[in-house]
Amino acid sequence: MSEYSQIQTYIKSNPENFKDVIKQFAEVLNSLGLDSKYFTTEQDWELLHTLWVGGDAEEQFFNNDGYQLHIRPYVTGWTSAKRKELQDIWLEVSLLFLTVDIENRIGQLKDEHKSLLWVTMEKLSKEFKESGVYFTNEATDGRPWEALICGEKEGIWEFDAAILPEYLSHKYNDYPTEMFININENTIFVARKSIWRSEPWLII
Repeated sequence: MSEYSQIQTYIKSNPENFKDVIKQFAEVLNSLGLDSKYFTTEQDWELLHTLWVGGDAEEQFFNNDGYQLHIRPYVTGWTSAKRKELQDIWLEVSLLFLTVDIENRIGQLKDEHKSLLWVTMEKLSKEFKESGVYFTNEATDGRPWEALICGEKEGIWEFDAAILPEYLSHKYNDYPTEMFININENTIFVARKSIWRSEPWLII
């Protein structure tokens, strides 16, 4: 089974804002040159614990300056049925990348894809500001957000990069030495040194 790395963020959801979140995600896909029709056509979404979710979007082939990537847009729902600590219903919107496409044999990101990955994170961050945007791998998928929501401090740094809103700074104030950190007035940028090897916000 193929391993995936993912860029993911989370938005509180309800029946009133669900379609708006899906529309926003479709607009991000369009801005990246990805096909958004799965999210913009009327279809039957699965009803799961009072939340409409859909995760059947197909993997797309994306040409990144001559390099072919496999990317799959994905939306799923998180409720108290999945994590009893949750007080609200959340949507996870994410882009899944085939890990072998973007990493070399020792687990570092390939230089030719760093800019695309960081630009994708920035686009999601500008559109969705509620929980931060995380770049995770197969092992840490969803882990930093779950830790944040559930108050598990030891898990909040389990990502390879993140763009975090300023209001979470009190949660992310004990910076690990293995991370690049850049803080401006409204945003915290974080990247794991061993994976990126240089600050991704400087390569755009």
